[in-house]
Amino acid sequence: MTNRLWKFFTSLRLTVVLLVLCTVLVFLGTIAQVHEGLWQAQERWFKSFLVFRRADDVWWVPPAFLGGYTLGFGLLINLIAAHLKRFQLSWKKVGIHITHFGVILLLAGQLITDLSSRESFMSFAEGETRSFSEAHREVELVVNTTPPGDSGKDRVIAFTQAALAKKQPLRNAELPFEIRINEYGENGEVLTHDGIREAGTRLTTALATLEANYSSAEGLVAQAVKGAESQGRLVIWQEVLKAYGENGKDIVAAAKRVAADPKREGPFREDLKRRFRAQMLEAFQKMPRMQSANEQGRGMSYVARETVAGRPLKLDALETSANQGAGLKMLLVPKPAVRGMDEQNMPYAKVELFHKGTSLGTWLLSGWLNPQEFTVDGRVYRFAIRNERYFQPFSLSLVKTTHEVYTGTEIPKNFQSRVRLENPETQEKREIDISMNNPLRYGGLTFYQSQMGRTEMTGGKGTSVLQVVRNPGWLTPYLGCVLVSVGMLWQFLYHLVGFLSKPRIASGSQTAAARS
Repeated sequence: MTNRLWKFFTSLRLTVVLLVLCTVLVFLGTIAQVHEGLWQAQERWFKSFLVFRRADDVWWVPPAFLGGYTLGFGLLINLIAAHLKRFQLSWKKVGIHITHFGVILLLAGQLITDLSSRESFMSFAEGETRSFSEAHREVELVVNTTPPGDSGKDRVIAFTQAALAKKQPLRNAELPFEIRINEYGENGEVLTHDGIREAGTRLTTALATLEANYSSAEGLVAQAVKGAESQGRLVIWQEVLKAYGENGKDIVAAAKRVAADPKREGPFREDLKRRFRAQMLEAFQKMPRMQSANEQGRGMSYVARETVAGRPLKLDALETSANQGAGLKMLLVPKPAVRGMDEQNMPYAKVELFHKGTSLGTWLLSGWLNPQEFTVDGRVYRFAIRNERYFQPFSLSLVKTTHEVYTGTEIPKNFQSRVRLENPETQEKREIDISMNNPLRYGGLTFYQSQMGRTEMTGGKGTSVLQVVRNPGWLTPYLGCVLVSVGMLWQFLYHLVGFLSKPRIASGSQTAAARS
């Protein structure tokens, strides 16, 4: 059995099969990026051992397939075993050994990168200082308090997202209470009751106005005049008129003819109302991107979605999400998790506090909400859900931002952040420029210029977002490529020198024969 396994792992056929499967995996993983998003496709296909078909797959996926880790480990084992089996210590094989070692280093380096690398971001405005970066997707539940007799620094106790997802009780020796997770979701939207009521009132008023405008045949002509002044309304008028046999460009004249026809004007008005209502609800749901984080805009989107779904809103009796804190005046709307590179999940949790076996009430925690305060044994605590933070022994202060574009375009020409680095441990204090093609490498981290903006649309302070990458194995790809190149060059030169140094006996004999 041992001999069979050794023969299997050192087989050239295994190498060919694994390479073919890698090619298929790359093909499937590339197609998956279209339907699943780049981040999700990488996690599912390339950073896994096995890939299984799921019920919610929107494209054809094989029932099961080998993931990137399985194929990578297989190639690594196959290459090492084959190298050991055929190893010969001679100058003739030195190039092959170096090349094999370089390929092994490339595979091992990719594994090290996948398992140990970490990407986060650092966001600040001019004049602000940061000694931490934040995770893009992972969150944590933090409890802040000021220790008795210490008014300088808060004590921060953090619980990981994994603990929240498992809904396990959260305890710490420094906390006199226990946090129990009653509900946890990967993505959810939090809306204020006031925002929902305001949006619901606006939508109700708009729908009532629409109903009144098209309630009688006499009002059709006046509405046609208004429709001709708006491109969005004009398109709907033309579509409905065409459906009723009116193909002329003058919609006012066509409206007069339809209004004068008792058989057509009733169905015509209902069709117009239906289409304008759908247009209005769609506009409410698809608020401009700049308003998506605005309370009023999110409320309008929510009431429109509920109206389209046929779920009437009881604005005077909205559901509360907790019996303590901000959740008393908030509505939680769970949403499907998103995986796109430009999409962001907002995890939430409904938690209940217990002190000496007695419930202190329930709270709603979410990235949408600020830290909430509560008191236990006369001591004030604050807790919240936020992006997981990675603290460093040094700090960066944003001194100045430079945002330049090519004249007459929005194409970036130069994004540059001048930061001041301070490290109390090494007594360093210096200013550095970080630009698009000039990252900062310090403390095992690499800081790349990612985004830039301002605190206000016009004026305001400059803001900068730095991509922070921790990758202990960042040198392995370069070293692997160098070794592969050196090995191939050695092998080529060795055989070339050997060929050129051979005596040309055959060639000399042929020349002598030709002369005779």
